[in-house]
Amino acid sequence: MTGIVDMAKYLENLLKDADNMANLGLKKVYYGDRQKIPFSPIACIETGEKDRELNGHPRRTLVTIRNYVIIYHGNVRSASDNLQESDERAENVEILIHTDAQMGGLVIDSLVTNVESGYQLRDNTLFRASRLTVEARVQEQLPSSV
Repeated sequence: MTGIVDMAKYLENLLKDADNMANLGLKKVYYGDRQKIPFSPIACIETGEKDRELNGHPRRTLVTIRNYVIIYHGNVRSASDNLQESDERAENVEILIHTDAQMGGLVIDSLVTNVESGYQLRDNTLFRASRLTVEARVQEQLPSSV
């Protein structure tokens, strides 16, 4: 059974790979968001939601798991000076996530469904940030209630 933590750990390990970190220009990858950002750019894997619906008999379910990748690109110097670099890094993370739709066999399929660009205030410093929503689907058979 694949859950929110399994998916988050997959994303964390994917981004922590030395080659991937170098290609993306990341200095650190964390499990969970951070209030203090000592250096940048970093990525934080934040767990999200898990939805379940019946899709077969007996008690077969389709589970949708959502996690988030938050990228803190750097502190804001001006409105546009690091926007393009930030957007490119976010899209490169998206491309990397899409290279393995089954997340190493954990899920049926996965997809980055949303990429948001904006700002986050952390420890009295304004950072340019991106948040990627990653959705994955798995099928699970629940125990019979009879």
